[in-house]
Amino acid sequence: MFGPLASIAALLDDPAKADARLFARMAADTPEWPDWTVAVRPVLAPLVEKNAIARPVVARVLDMPFNALALPHQTIVVAKSMVEFCRGRTAQLAFVLAHELAHIHLGHAGDRTRLNALAGLLGMTNVVVGMVTRFLLDRAYSREQEFEADETAVKFCRAAGYPAAAGAAFMERLASLDRSTGVGNLLDTHPPLAERVSFLRSLAATG
Repeated sequence: MFGPLASIAALLDDPAKADARLFARMAADTPEWPDWTVAVRPVLAPLVEKNAIARPVVARVLDMPFNALALPHQTIVVAKSMVEFCRGRTAQLAFVLAHELAHIHLGHAGDRTRLNALAGLLGMTNVVVGMVTRFLLDRAYSREQEFEADETAVKFCRAAGYPAAAGAAFMERLASLDRSTGVGNLLDTHPPLAERVSFLRSLAATG
């Protein structure tokens, strides 16, 4: 089963089964790098433990386009290229993981899945309505949720012993990347990097 009905079915499962189903669909096209997944675990562990995250969150590394994302319940998926981009900069990788952990903790990941499923169902009735609905929902929620996740990620990093300034440093490096490297699609669905850098700097300077 694929499409919006699959997304809704996944949300009706228990968290582990729901994420496993979604991850299996992703891994079918973009294989996992098990050694890299193992290497990322120690970076994620203090974020989960020191922030008293009750759910058993895991991170998996796939050979997918440059990105990081959160599945609805307890799985963070990171591109191998993203991990490579953070090589030697553990705190910056921690911020990436903390940002996605925040999406899960705040319920954003589940909300996004339900909204996409709704847009898909509407699209089955009227393609234009479905496309417009998906576009408006993505844009309406993306900006607010990304800034909220950034703020929570800084708090998570602080509690786990990672420097609060790592987020701004990561975003500054991200801004310097050529869009042809594959980062273009990631940037198109997020608030402007300059705004996020300024916001993250202000968070790092306070508290």
